[in-house]
Amino acid sequence: MMENRKPEICLIAPTDELLKKSEFVIMKYHKNIETHKASLATAAEIVNQLLKKGTEIFISRRGTKRLIEKEFHVQVVEIELTLADYISVIEEAVKVEGIVAFFTYGKIPEDVRTMCQILKIDARYSSFANFTDCKHVVEEALRDGAVLGIGGADTEYFAQKEGLRHLVVENSEESLLRAINTSEQLLDMKRKEQEKQRELKVKLERYELVLNYTHDAIIAVDREGQIDVLNEGAERIMKGKRGECLGRQVDEVLPNTRLKEVMKKGKRELNQLMTINGTLVSTNRIPIIVDGEVMGAVATFQDVKALQDSEQKIRIKLHQKGLFAKYNFEDIIGNSYKLRENISLAKKFARSDATILIQGETGTGKELFAQSIHNASLRAEGPFVAVNCGSLPRNLLEAELFGYVEGAFTGASKGGKMGLFEMAHGGTIFLDEIGEMPVETQVQLLRVLQEKEIRRIGSDRVTPVNIRVITATNRDLYKEIQEKGFREDLYYRLNVLNIVIPPLRERRADIIPIGLKLFDGYADTGQAEDILFVKQLLKKLRDYDWPGNVRELGNMMERAYVLLSQKEEYEFVDKYIQSYLKISPTEKRTDAGDVKAGQMSDESGNLENWEMENIYCTGIKEESSRDYKDG
Repeated sequence: MMENRKPEICLIAPTDELLKKSEFVIMKYHKNIETHKASLATAAEIVNQLLKKGTEIFISRRGTKRLIEKEFHVQVVEIELTLADYISVIEEAVKVEGIVAFFTYGKIPEDVRTMCQILKIDARYSSFANFTDCKHVVEEALRDGAVLGIGGADTEYFAQKEGLRHLVVENSEESLLRAINTSEQLLDMKRKEQEKQRELKVKLERYELVLNYTHDAIIAVDREGQIDVLNEGAERIMKGKRGECLGRQVDEVLPNTRLKEVMKKGKRELNQLMTINGTLVSTNRIPIIVDGEVMGAVATFQDVKALQDSEQKIRIKLHQKGLFAKYNFEDIIGNSYKLRENISLAKKFARSDATILIQGETGTGKELFAQSIHNASLRAEGPFVAVNCGSLPRNLLEAELFGYVEGAFTGASKGGKMGLFEMAHGGTIFLDEIGEMPVETQVQLLRVLQEKEIRRIGSDRVTPVNIRVITATNRDLYKEIQEKGFREDLYYRLNVLNIVIPPLRERRADIIPIGLKLFDGYADTGQAEDILFVKQLLKKLRDYDWPGNVRELGNMMERAYVLLSQKEEYEFVDKYIQSYLKISPTEKRTDAGDVKAGQMSDESGNLENWEMENIYCTGIKEESSRDYKDG
């Protein structure tokens, strides 16, 4: 029900179940959010009414989100569906003999597909784009022989009409809370941006007051030499009214001002003496240059008799969006000798401005080290700009790094664009996956390192930059040099200081503390029993090679959390994790520091046999529970 107050954030739920759950979460966590029920067919009308009342941000499922964004210019936060949300319906799907049709607005989560494959569910996946498509995908599923449909409220409507059994996937409390928190953060950012705009208006008003009430006389002309700014001080010195002077050629009003000569030469003339209507004044004449082109000039005048000891400086600073590093050395978890040695070395390197090359396999934490080095350096107050050299197309990478001027190429933004090197001025730029950088771009990077200046694409003007460069790679750059994929001279420029981060398999003692820290990040209020279980599980996984390193370990801890949050039994989670990692019994640790024999282990003694038993099925889970002893 709509109230008279302004609903800043509104949640649109397609089902009664989601509506009730949303209201429960909102009440539980004391959130100031309004809720409404609407299908795809009715959502636009409700959103239109809410926008008139002042709603600024909406929360909805994917289908409703896209509909709202298509119809209205408004921010919408998606209540994302995850594997955790599908668990209950998948448990029902396992029991079905026949085709199970999954209906989704857009792409279904990949881990849901994986789970269906593991559980040997005969799943078919259909996506739809609007309410009309719902009917078609349901009818098509029936023609294909589907005996169960899984989707949302809209597909449920057509499934019921066609006589197809249908289960609705509902969001978990966690996914709802995540979407709500995101919407609150967006609203807070919006409020801060509005406040910044208000502050900017205040600054502009202050500029007008300073311009008119300063003791300096100020005149500004456009590129044609016509006066477009004239303050009250200039009116007094020139003995003319503003309305009579604006729009006129400056030489007509002030014959000896030399502003046109300044624009022609593009050079400043400071602290010059001249006489205006019998008054001796000190003047500064400054050309206005934008992207290398003279766009006008400004002149300030001071009565010599009224000059003071200190020079007045009035400046308007443009608002710049800051980039920062959020991690410090304290955020790097682990006590192994290799890791502590690397941290000690990195702290010493942080005191220098020399380039650093960080080497290590994927997922070892190279950017974590780079951010920590920046925050421990004298540049900590400056920007930290990170760019992945392998994630951008070749032509786009060059434009992003060095910027470009207007008209530099087809599609170039009006007014040009500042490059990442310019953004990092006074701070640090982190070039990740440097081995992926094209050879042509490597040449330009070498120039930046040598000359400490950049040239935007399409410009003949160079801009000095004061930056520190940190690079990272998981490639063998020596091999790249031999294969002519990486410049040898650039390698030696980058590799002044070097840090090699060891993979997890070379510091297995860190696996447990890192894993527990990562798990704790997902389970804000984790049960003590769950933490003990995870610790025991990590002990058993120490001999796994972890090709994805800390990133893979983090993914594994998230999987464990998802299953434990769904109240899965420990032996099920244990076997699921180990099957995913494909750990054979011969790879498991047997030293005294591990879990005792028989505790949360695969007692079959053969992983392949165990996988063939399809332990995820309900019957096998019960059998595993009977075999499980000391979990």
